[in-house]
Amino acid sequence: MGSFLASVAVLALVAGAQGAAQNRPEASPLTQEINREEARHHYRAGDRLMAEEAFERAAARFRSATQLDPDYVLAYYSLGQALMKLDRYDEALSAYTEARDTLRRQSHVDQRMQVRLDQQRRDEIHELEETLQKVRSGKVKGTGGATLSMELGIEERIRMLQEAELRGAGSEVTVPAELHLALGSAYFRLGQLESAEESYRAAIRRRGNLGAAHNNLAVICLMTGRLEEARREIRAAEEAGFFVSVRFKSDLEEREREARRPR
Repeated sequence: MGSFLASVAVLALVAGAQGAAQNRPEASPLTQEINREEARHHYRAGDRLMAEEAFERAAARFRSATQLDPDYVLAYYSLGQALMKLDRYDEALSAYTEARDTLRRQSHVDQRMQVRLDQQRRDEIHELEETLQKVRSGKVKGTGGATLSMELGIEERIRMLQEAELRGAGSEVTVPAELHLALGSAYFRLGQLESAEESYRAAIRRRGNLGAAHNNLAVICLMTGRLEEARREIRAAEEAGFFVSVRFKSDLEEREREARRPR
């Protein structure tokens, strides 16, 4: 059944390391800027390594980026993506959780810091959009011709950053649907179905037409015997343009037939 879980094109900085960073004396503005620029250097290198499917090396680069810049949400998220590819699901969950918690902390920073963080997100969106154009024009290609996968991954990160710029009630930073989806996939791989379902539902509340979240929720509904709800979620996934596995639908039909048989 795990094979039906939509893949996330799809980050492990442990809490202790984050806490240690927070306990150190605050660096000077110049040092902070140098660290941020070095973090972006590591992030870009990690991004290139992801395209080459060198996931272990990519994870090391993304981890370095988060250590240099603890506010670098996209680096935590990308670290999680690399770790999911390495089947290190507990570490990926830690990284995705850090991305979410960092976004939430950013709701409470002062106005000056908020301006900097928002500008940083806009710069990252602009850089990703430029990379996306290079991929689409053929100037950048993925390993083994995996150009479409690269394109989808870049589009996903752009949407995540765009949603993170939006403000909810009380001017809180929005947790993007992609991040909820990623958390759900890590929970699912760890066998924590209740937490996975909660994350998928949060993703759907954030963006109702996120087909992968509907598909993954349908998987959990089938696994837990909620066949009618699984059918509804499959329909929602397909209406959103998501390809649902033929085998998955066949398994659901078989379970429905079994449920109708006289006892």
